[in-house]
Amino acid sequence: MHEFAVARALVDAAIDIARESHIHRITRLRCRIGDMRQVDRWLLDEAYALAREGTPCEKAELCVERTHMQLECKACGRLFSVIDWDWRCPDCGRSGSNARGGDELELTGIDGEPTDED
Repeated sequence: MHEFAVARALVDAAIDIARESHIHRITRLRCRIGDMRQVDRWLLDEAYALAREGTPCEKAELCVERTHMQLECKACGRLFSVIDWDWRCPDCGRSGSNARGGDELELTGIDGEPTDED
């Protein structure tokens, strides 16, 4: 299951950051995932519930920001997002090109409670 590998990687990265930041319990993970990664949100939530068990993320909320591939329309110059795999320019209807983005998979931040020493 692809989503479990993604969830496990997010949890592992969050634990590393928490350790460096002296956080003992993580309350929220924030991440950015592009449509091109083809991560199903429901499956990711299920996988995340398993991946976080017994870790400092055990009760942490997972907040996901979805990103889209961007295309440029050579006819009218508009830069637009690809939604539902529609590569047509919303202004003139021609196919876009010069694809960029939409392949992000990154942990953008965590929230948590500091250790007692801090």
